[in-house]
Amino acid sequence: MAVIPRVASTSARSGLAFGPFAYAVFAFLALCAIVTIVGGKDAADAAGALGVMAGAGLSGTLFLVRSRALDGRERLGWSLVGIGLLIAALGVLVVGIVFFVRGDAPAFGWTDLFFLSTYVVIVAGFAALPQTQGTPLQRWRMVLDGLIGAVSVTALMWVFFLSDLMTDLADTSLTAKVIGGFYPFLDVVAITVAMSVLLRRSRHRFDIRLALFTVGIFFQVLGDLAFFVSGHAGSFDDAEPLYVINLIAIAFFFASASLIGLPATGREYADRNPPLWTQVAPYIPAVGMLLVFLGRAFIGDDPEIDPILLASTIVVGLLVIARQGVAIVENRAYIEQQRNALVSTISHELRTPLTAIVGFVELLQEDDAVMHDDERQGMLTIVHQQADYMSRIVSDLIMLARDSGGEMRLDVQPVRIADLATASVHAAGVQPSSIDIQCPSDLVAFVDPGRMQQVLVNLITNASRYGGQHRLLRADVDGADLTFSVHDDGAGIPRRYEVRVWDRFERGPNRLNASVPGSGIGLAIVRAIAEAHGGTATYATSDVLGGACFVVRLPGRVTSGAHPGMGAGADTAAHSTT
Repeated sequence: MAVIPRVASTSARSGLAFGPFAYAVFAFLALCAIVTIVGGKDAADAAGALGVMAGAGLSGTLFLVRSRALDGRERLGWSLVGIGLLIAALGVLVVGIVFFVRGDAPAFGWTDLFFLSTYVVIVAGFAALPQTQGTPLQRWRMVLDGLIGAVSVTALMWVFFLSDLMTDLADTSLTAKVIGGFYPFLDVVAITVAMSVLLRRSRHRFDIRLALFTVGIFFQVLGDLAFFVSGHAGSFDDAEPLYVINLIAIAFFFASASLIGLPATGREYADRNPPLWTQVAPYIPAVGMLLVFLGRAFIGDDPEIDPILLASTIVVGLLVIARQGVAIVENRAYIEQQRNALVSTISHELRTPLTAIVGFVELLQEDDAVMHDDERQGMLTIVHQQADYMSRIVSDLIMLARDSGGEMRLDVQPVRIADLATASVHAAGVQPSSIDIQCPSDLVAFVDPGRMQQVLVNLITNASRYGGQHRLLRADVDGADLTFSVHDDGAGIPRRYEVRVWDRFERGPNRLNASVPGSGIGLAIVRAIAEAHGGTATYATSDVLGGACFVVRLPGRVTSGAHPGMGAGADTAAHSTT
């Protein structure tokens, strides 16, 4: 083990940089590949088998050694990959011994159990990597999607390619036929799992180690198909495998293993729903298989249906049913989570103001209470404020339940934005001195004043709860477009939650923080109102204060000047409450 040096430390800085030992292995694999191309059959077989065996053995050993520096699921996953490659190297050695002792070896026989086991162990290793982390239902859904795609592609390969080759294996043993048929299926499973892990959104997305190994799997699949074509005669001596393809695959495996010792590069990403194509992709070959099945069954001249195609269609149908069952359970769990979030939000948000209202009302109702008028008025003011707060929460919930952004009714009228901004600060219940307002004093826009005040109140409240000590409300004009932006100097929103915070009842990193009040519906309200005005609501890091910045853009809402009769001032200086 100690003879394998660690990758040069420059790898961490320059990405793909390998040590002298790695370059020596690459040179050895390249030499073996050249011999397989220019040498005779005996020399090509010897060089190819030696290169594949040595390369797989070194790659597997390097995976095992380097994975010892890792932890958890990543250590387990890459260790299994290393074990799989060592099994493959052992399989090549066993085939070589059988060939040397008997003078020949079957193209498909009991020795292939080593290579089939290699596929199983490597796929298990990939499934154990951190990229597959998620709920059990998510993992089952990913597995079922992979199986649907794998079975469908294998069936199509059988119909258009493999059935004729299997006919050539008619005179061979049943073992050879079964093993020969397993290879294409496992190839497709390996590709499906590797691509799913590589493309699945996670903190290790676009991991170069996974990318290199996945490319190696693609070349390995090409090599398997080439061997399948040349090995249909049933004899290894008669087969003409393209070792150069397998050696290229081994080179990519070794390159991946050489980078395992490096710490995984974390990557912040915005948590959002997966792209539609990733959900549809497994069903594209399934649809193709169904069309071929229907064509063979009802359109073709031969009414006899290929039993493999029939069985594959039935299996895929059952997998789709199982996948839909998992999706139904997932949806039920999501709905239950939303229901619990709604109940928790309502109870948490209404309990505090309701307690205050009940307490002050009880004090005001006491006959023997000696109370000055200013104290009584202060209590009534608090009761009124808490009642307004409860009313706003209930209105928000009703709006989210009944209205979508495109269906919301708006009362659009000309509004002086400076007045709207000032009123929003007071309505939000924050100290006017804690927020700056930058807005041209003569700026007039056509908006729904009540709804836009609701937007600004929610954004200001959000900044006061989660931001720092400094806040800024700014209104800008670009042509006829109006832009509101609320800045703070807080920690901002982690990239992972930049998209999710716009969902109902989502509070991002504060979802479990009961010490910070919030219902998780404020930003959903903001986006709904912005979209009802034909605009957008987005998040970015503040370029002014360095914290969070929520931006609402409303296209075509600004008039050319002050509206008649509104008493607009002549200056355009920034209006500030400080």
